[in-house]
Amino acid sequence: MKITIKGQDYTAALDAARSMVIERKLNVPSVCRLWLSLPASGALSMPSRNQSIAVTGDDGTIYFTGYIAVSPLPEYAGLSIEGPHYRIAIQALSDEVLLDQLPMQPSSGAAGQTAGELMTALVTRTGATALSAQGLCSEESVSLFVPEPGAPWSKSAGQVASLARASYRAVNGALTLSSVQSTVHPLNESDGSLNLANLELTASVRRALANDITVCGEHEPVAYVTEYFPGDGVTTQFYLAAKPFFPASSKCSIINELFNENAIDLRLWENSGGDGFLRVGKGGLVMDGGNGIDGEGFLSWRDPVEMGGTLLLEAVGVSLSPGSTGIVAGFSVGMETQASCTAGFRATAQQGTGAVILQPVLQGVAAGATYAMNSANQYTLRVRVHCAENERALAIYRSYGDSGAITCGGQWTFAPALVQMELQEFVNGVAGMPVTLYEGAIASLPGACVVVAASSINLIGTIRAINLNNLGSGWVVSTPPNGSQYTRRLGATTEAAECHLESGGMAVFYAGSAPVAGEQIAVSYRTVGRAVGRGVNAANQLALAEDGMPAEAVWVGSVTAPPARSSADCRNAAQVMEQAAASASALWCGTYAGNCMSFTADVWPGDALLLNAPSMNLNTQVVVRSVKLSYRASYPDMVGYAISFANDWADDLAIKTSATVPADARLPAPVAPTLLANLNGLTVTFLNGSTVAINTGVTPPSGGGFEIRRRDFAFMPGEDPSLVTRGTLPNMTFSRESANDRFYIRMYDGSTPPNYSEFSTALFINLPLGL
Repeated sequence: MKITIKGQDYTAALDAARSMVIERKLNVPSVCRLWLSLPASGALSMPSRNQSIAVTGDDGTIYFTGYIAVSPLPEYAGLSIEGPHYRIAIQALSDEVLLDQLPMQPSSGAAGQTAGELMTALVTRTGATALSAQGLCSEESVSLFVPEPGAPWSKSAGQVASLARASYRAVNGALTLSSVQSTVHPLNESDGSLNLANLELTASVRRALANDITVCGEHEPVAYVTEYFPGDGVTTQFYLAAKPFFPASSKCSIINELFNENAIDLRLWENSGGDGFLRVGKGGLVMDGGNGIDGEGFLSWRDPVEMGGTLLLEAVGVSLSPGSTGIVAGFSVGMETQASCTAGFRATAQQGTGAVILQPVLQGVAAGATYAMNSANQYTLRVRVHCAENERALAIYRSYGDSGAITCGGQWTFAPALVQMELQEFVNGVAGMPVTLYEGAIASLPGACVVVAASSINLIGTIRAINLNNLGSGWVVSTPPNGSQYTRRLGATTEAAECHLESGGMAVFYAGSAPVAGEQIAVSYRTVGRAVGRGVNAANQLALAEDGMPAEAVWVGSVTAPPARSSADCRNAAQVMEQAAASASALWCGTYAGNCMSFTADVWPGDALLLNAPSMNLNTQVVVRSVKLSYRASYPDMVGYAISFANDWADDLAIKTSATVPADARLPAPVAPTLLANLNGLTVTFLNGSTVAINTGVTPPSGGGFEIRRRDFAFMPGEDPSLVTRGTLPNMTFSRESANDRFYIRMYDGSTPPNYSEFSTALFINLPLGL
């Protein structure tokens, strides 16, 4: 064994009175403890804090690399000829300790990336080069990763690895990421590699086998509501019939960049052109031209943004000089080019004069009105995107059972979106009225986009700040008397907005923006419910019943990671868990003690032990959770291993659970329901004091149609007082009944009994009758 500290060999100084111990745990930093007896001659210097340390076997195995984490402490060892003798206690942490000491730039989350990309991004966020991320090649998808606020690098890295059911290691200055159980260590009773005396199997007291699992999750958006109010020229506050869905306040502010540092923060932004084209200067972000090629000089936010709910992207203090060409303030998918711009502003220099014309770009195509910019003035550009689906990619749940790996989830949700794009001009610091350049829809909004501050073909000018906020699930449209409907600007007064929604259930219009008499206001939002899902392993229940045993084994609780943001997530988690929990090997856990002669390779947490002991009818794989290595000076190296193992259901691995059940969870949840598409594209084509006409936007399945009721969650075949009508055509017309109508609409199919949409599309109409 060779022990080096700051490149100097300390092997001979290893104190034999105590064992050197290396403790490894799954997805947390490793710890190395050893004691040194330094020679009295002073040939070896006293180690100090933050010095590098490496422990390498005679065969080249790297057991540990890291840094001394605390100041080495002397321990009295006795008297020698030279006087009192001390052994020096060394405690070191693995390589990631250097990253843990650095501040992590906060993140509101990244959508639709692989575990390898996320881990690389975490390294980038520290700004450190102490760990190489070149070996991170994991292609396991992670739908959404939101690091815990204030968490050190290693905790966030462990979170990423757990989401992918993987293990990370920081060894010898490099990061690796591999799937759990990708490395298997066979231990066989027949060849002597498995010592049964050192194997201890324990029964988990945390939970038993289960074949009927109910999973509770977070609050989720439920019904798709459009609520109508009449304006009277005075009223500015309108009480909603239900509370609208809002994300957690910590997730509302996604980007808040003032460009007031000495340089662009490359931990947060990717600057493809370097400081040659885009840099921080007196006016904020300074754009100094480009190479004339679309997409080769851009500044983009590193974390892809989930395109759900209502997003407001704002570029403040924009000035463009003659000759400017490129994209400013946009959402992009794929490359940062005009063709890949989902929604943004395109600056075009006019031939001959160089005058700059600004125009919206939708899905790579110019749309809406143009605006001639004055290089002497500054502008604020705003892009509002409203998508009724807040969760665009379902979470991915991973486990392991008797038949191997189990994975469910990860599907992307198809969704249309509404878009409003505006420009506000400032002359000598005085704001003008916002000018709407585009108002319309996108038939299919990408699930995740990159925010592009600037993509310069030849942009010349400045941007003072870039902001991106999630405004919740609301959208407001007005129809003035004898006029055409238009979108109300949603947000804060500092964003030149006209109104905002409050989480308590109120639509508030600002001074000067009150709806006029006879104006019809339509407020769209999602209501709030509790995500719940259930999975049942019918095959396991049948097998138990045939053996004369109780068939049902129930577990009810909550999943905390990956976050179950919807009932669909809960159902996927329950499906994965019931398969794993009903497996014969699900509850295997215990310990095993061996030495380096028992294994063909070094053992790390996340590896698997293949235990084969015919005498006890045992042949199964178990997941290594922790490894404690011990060593005393010997030749050849004799390293002892104390291994703790547990499979997924015995102890949480990729799926983190809690026994807590929220008070507002509606139980029992249905088992594997067949759900039809929600009518998230339904539109009201006509509305007055007596009649409502709608277009559902879809064709019903064969034998099915659309059902309208006065109560939600009351959909069923037959006639009852809550039923308004049923129809088989996308266009339906029905009568109003009161000044405060409540209509709930779902699609159904021809099954017996029929299957329905998961959530209702609701119309709440607070308008007088007969007008």
